Amino acid sequence: MPPVHTRLAPTPSGYLHKGNAYNFLLAYRLVRQYGGTLRLRIDDLDVLRLQPEHVQEIFDGLNWLGIQWQRGPVNAEEHYACHSRQLRIPYYHQLIEQLIVTGEIFACTCSRREIHEQQAHGRYPGTCRHRNLPLHYPNAALRILVPENTIIRFTDKIKGEISIDLAKSIGDFVIRRKDRLPAYHIASLTDDVDHGINTIVRGEDLLESTAAQLFLAKKLNLQTFETAHFYHHHLLTDDEGKKLSKSAGSASLKWLRENGILPEEIMAR
Repeated sequence: MPPVHTRLAPTPSGYLHKGNAYNFLLAYRLVRQYGGTLRLRIDDLDVLRLQPEHVQEIFDGLNWLGIQWQRGPVNAEEHYACHSRQLRIPYYHQLIEQLIVTGEIFACTCSRREIHEQQAHGRYPGTCRHRNLPLHYPNAALRILVPENTIIRFTDKIKGEISIDLAKSIGDFVIRRKDRLPAYHIASLTDDVDHGINTIVRGEDLLESTAAQLFLAKKLNLQTFETAHFYHHHLLTDDEGKKLSKSAGSASLKWLRENGILPEEIMAR
């Protein structure tokens, strides 16, 4: 296997938890095993959810875990000055403009509540696909058209061959939000390509996200992303079997540090 160039991409919207740590340690082990580089990329695009103490917690948590990264900010101050995703917004919009030229982008005014009322599992039902709203329509997101029978296939290093019907799983997905911010898929794809990432470590709950980004990569001819290695690992759960979420509870790294739990115990489960 060639050298691994991967990233950690935490979101500072809450305290990191054991599930985040498991993901980070797996990525770190791959770099140590095969050589390469590890980048820290803090996903602070959504400023309304960002909390400064949670940015600092990312550095505190990684240092406690003993993870060393070679690229990206070394502290919160450097992150804000040189590495914030806010600084990359113009690049994201350039890719959105490339997609608009294809004629496959449409404006959508649907809310999440309206979508869930029509589709319990959250798949976009195509409500605004044929309304022909102007792309600058007030309070409208931009979605990309996903034709029926759009099957995305890729090989996962953990789960093997993956095949996802993108139209049935998520449908036409958002590339620009109603607040005009680039959506997660376009920002993540752009960063991975621009940063030379060839290995992506994610939870298995993001298989559909990978499929969506592979779909975008093909539209934009971003071949380096299409050839990346993917590792979709299992998720850590709480005592009730539910996926861990960011909180200040006993699953948070902050709580674990303050209560004398060792980082090794996270991987040992």
